[in-house]
Amino acid sequence: MTLTLFLFIGLTNTKTAFAQSVFKIPSFTGKTLGNKTVDSLYFKDKLTLISFFYIGCAPCMREIPVLNRLQKHYAGKPVQLLAIGSHPPAQLAVFDPGDSSNTETITRYRTEKIHYDILPECTDESTSGNASRCFTLSRLFGVNAYPTSFVVNGKGEILMTTEGFPMRENAEETFQEMVKMVDGYLK
Repeated sequence: MTLTLFLFIGLTNTKTAFAQSVFKIPSFTGKTLGNKTVDSLYFKDKLTLISFFYIGCAPCMREIPVLNRLQKHYAGKPVQLLAIGSHPPAQLAVFDPGDSSNTETITRYRTEKIHYDILPECTDESTSGNASRCFTLSRLFGVNAYPTSFVVNGKGEILMTTEGFPMRENAEETFQEMVKMVDGYLK
């Protein structure tokens, strides 16, 4: 199956008329660090922002605080965020707010814990670093750069795809652009 995506660089003008066909997200299942099942029902009736990231990716780390704010801003609304990390659960656990065992990674990468769902791509600790087994979802979604984000509607249809994260000095400006984008899809 070939997955064709439209790439929109930046967060402005997200309602571009390029996408005349609807593309569904690939079928997959997984368990978040919080033990939620991620499958087709996970996306039902919610706008979902999916962010593919890896530990050590500077734009990925800069994105986390902004996405945490977005999660808090939309609390109680039909909006959810999902981080898909190309690491096994033990490595991603440092980002889980419920895990206080290791904060060195958070400090080293000058970011914060992730306050939204985290889905490990590697399901087994022995696959760490084995690209053929750890990047299965990334390949399924056609991810070529990190972070890559998808906006998915409640029917599992991809509304937008972006590569990268704006490295603005002003995180507030980035946050406001993201709110404007999400609000546009909620209307």
